[in-house]
Amino acid sequence: MQFPLINLLMGRQHQLGALVLMRGETFIETIEEGGMAVMVVLRGTATISRQRAGEQVGLHMTPRSGEPVWLTSPGTYCLVAKDHVVGLRMLRARGG
Repeated sequence: MQFPLINLLMGRQHQLGALVLMRGETFIETIEEGGMAVMVVLRGTATISRQRAGEQVGLHMTPRSGEPVWLTSPGTYCLVAKDHVVGLRMLRARGG
């Protein structure tokens, strides 16, 4: 079993991790009310999408290399690697 997220630093309300995905792999991120995540793709190409309950995909984006993507709305996000991806992910839990 392969784990696409390698935890680098963990605090009470913040986590910093490295994302490592092979082409075609997915990473699911769930943002709770009051939480947020920041993802930075350093190498490769990926897409991020979020589906609203019972509807079609409401958000679909392709992050640019090195530019942060802020995920602030509660929900489940799906990151799909189009190429081999290396990146960073910072998660802030609610109340942080």
